[in-house]
Formats: sequence, C-alpha cells, structure tokens
Amino acid sequence: MKIKKYIPLLRFIIFSGIGVFVFFVRVNIGGNSSIFADHLISLLKNALKADYLYIIMALTAYSVIKRVTGMLKNKDRTATDIFFLTQAVLGLFLCLLKVFGVLPQNLAAMTESAVNATGNILCAIFITALFIPFLTEYGLVDFAGVLCRPFMRKLFLTPGSSAVIGVSAFLGNYSMGHIISRQMYEEGRFTEKECVIVATGFSTCSIGLMINLVNYMGLMQYWEAYVATVLLSTFLTTMLTARIYPVCKKRNEYVKGASPEPEPRHGAFRTGVLKASQAAPLWKNVINILRRMFPVLCEITGTSVFVIPLGMFLAEYTGIFGIIGSIFRPLLYMFGIGGSEAVQCAGALGISILEPVLAGVISEGALSSVAAKWIAAVVPYSAVIFFAGFVPSLWRCRIQCRMHELLIIWVERVAAGIMITGIIAKLLQLMGFFG
Repeated sequence: MKIKKYIPLLRFIIFSGIGVFVFFVRVNIGGNSSIFADHLISLLKNALKADYLYIIMALTAYSVIKRVTGMLKNKDRTATDIFFLTQAVLGLFLCLLKVFGVLPQNLAAMTESAVNATGNILCAIFITALFIPFLTEYGLVDFAGVLCRPFMRKLFLTPGSSAVIGVSAFLGNYSMGHIISRQMYEEGRFTEKECVIVATGFSTCSIGLMINLVNYMGLMQYWEAYVATVLLSTFLTTMLTARIYPVCKKRNEYVKGASPEPEPRHGAFRTGVLKASQAAPLWKNVINILRRMFPVLCEITGTSVFVIPLGMFLAEYTGIFGIIGSIFRPLLYMFGIGGSEAVQCAGALGISILEPVLAGVISEGALSSVAAKWIAAVVPYSAVIFFAGFVPSLWRCRIQCRMHELLIIWVERVAAGIMITGIIAKLLQLMGFFG
C-alpha cells in the first residue's frame, strides 16, 4: 500500500529522467559522441535509407488520397486546400519519374537530395515521437510550466500555461502547438492575440528536425549549446514580435460565448507528480502520439518532397533566395560575416522560408566561420514560420493569421534572430567554447 502511494512520484522521476537522458545526455557509441536520440535516428536511417523513395511515395500517396476524399466530402473547398494538394501531387509525380529514371540529370539529383532529406526528417520525427511521452506525459513539461508561470505574462503577454505548450511543441511538433493553442482559444483560456503569439512564437520545429540541420552544418558536437541558443533566440524574438505589428494588433478578446478560465494554482513539484498520477500507461501514450503524428508525417512528406527540389531549383537557377536574404546582409556584416560567405548565409536564411532544413542542404560545406554556421543553423528554427508544413498546419487549425501577416512576422523574426544568435555566437567564441 505504501509503495502504491509513491508510484506517481516514481513515474515522474523515472520517466522524466529517461526523457532527459534520451534527448539531452551525450553518449559515446562506436567513437561517435552524440545524444542518444541521434544514435537511434542514425540506426533507423541506415536501416531504411535504401527504401526511402518507396516509403515517401506511400506516405505521399496516402496524403493525396486523404486530401482528395476530404475535399470531396467538404464542398466548401478553399484555394489553400487546392494549393497544398497540388504540392503533394507534384511531389508524388516527381518520385514516380525518379523510379522510372526519366528525370533530367539535374532534377534527378535534386529529387534524390529531397528524398534523402525528407527520409532523414521522417526518421527523426518517428524516433522523437517514441520518446516524447517521457517528457510530455509524466509531469516534466508541467513542472517546467509552473516554474515559468510568474514571468510568462510579463515577458510574452501570455498565460503561464503557454510555457507548457511551447515546450510541448519544441519537443514534439509545431502542429501540437497549433492544435493545443486553438483548443485553448475555443475553451476561453486564450484570447485571439494570445493564441497567435503562442502559435507563431513558440510552436517551432521539434528537436528531431533540428538534429538534421545540425548534422548538415557539422555542429553536433555543440548540441547542448545549440538547443539552448535556439530556445533563447526563439523566446527573446517572441518577446519582441508580441509587441509589434502585426501581432500587437490582434484582438485581445476571448472567443464569443466562452467564459475565461483561471489557471490552476499548484506548486511546480506537486503539479508534475499530479500529472504523472493521471497519465495513461506508457504504451498507450506512445501509440496515441504515433497516431497523432502519422497525419503530420504524411503532410510533411507530401510537401517536403516537392518543396525541397523546388527550393534547390530556384536557388540554383534564379537566385531568388539570395535576393530575399540580401535584406539581412547588413546584419550579417555586423558579426564579421562578409563576402561570399555572407551571400551564402543570406541565401540559406532566405530559402528557410520554404523549409528550415533547406538552409543546410544548400549550404552544406559552404560556410567556414562558426558564426555563419551558428546563425544559419539557429535562425531558420527561431524564425518559426515556413511553408512546408507549418503554414498548412496553422491554417488547418484556423489560427487567425493572413499570408501577408505571416510574411511580416517571418522577416521580423529572422532579423531579430540574426542579432540575438550573432551575439550569442560571439560570446561563445570569446569564452573559447568553439575551441
């Protein structure tokens, strides 16, 4: 009977400890020092790499069928629905042409890169999803949320509970942040403005996706500092964007008909243990998150396998992303990033509006200074907004943000991210951190 009394406490400590170990503790395996999750992802990549193309085709085909059937049932089809369906269809078409070997050489190489990048992303999301419940379902995130509560309203203009959503999205996926934000809004726990702040300020890509970009940049040995920099840059940037146009102009009102609900008042430790006591068995939580993540995997696959080759094609033949990124070059010069490296880094930032990992795909091996690598690896994620996955997820959850507003927020976040990340990189260099 006494042992049963301590089960919630043990669940909180043990499961949370496993989660911290998997995602934040570096382990040396086969001479490679990395976080344990990265080792698992590498094993899965090696096992599935030969079959990436066929896995991607299957997931994309499922995404197309699901979208078509959904559009047939819903007669009120929007241009957004058609736009993202077109992306998935074109991505599937590219894969089919790749199978039959009829693509031109350059396009075949771009499609191959897209397949590899998308396959790596899928492996990272899958492994991350398996272990996310250890962090999110057994009290650690709630424990952290209560600790953050006293300053969330002052710093970010959001309730303390938004800290939990931010960490959940960071550990799981941006779509989790969107879904929970919309739910909180409909329940009268967020105003429209608070909902937009959380959805566009905290709901960045998961750790699993960040691992891919870090590997492209060759920065895995600095993983812990990288994660801390992404978090700090994301949060400080959100402090700014929450107070300027267009986010500041959002209505600070609750949804019509909802009664505002006050946040519960418990201590951090008690909140964590209480969450652990109410949590379902581990196997149920794992199955539940895999079930929720599967549509996200299909959606990411359907967009990425088209958007990545498109981005590479435009980057090689049009220079459009260099033009977009050129508005940020003066900021890069402030941190000693000049010449061809500034052009490359600016292009990486510009292309990240399509998909963050593209910043690594097009600049792999092209950036020499640590400051440039650090900015190109951090800012695409602290900018939060991108078209391959994030935007369709945001609109699917009916978050009140128009296209021009998202573009303005992205520019604001990239500019602020460069300043914050550049300063952090310089401080780390002065401290001798980069050796």
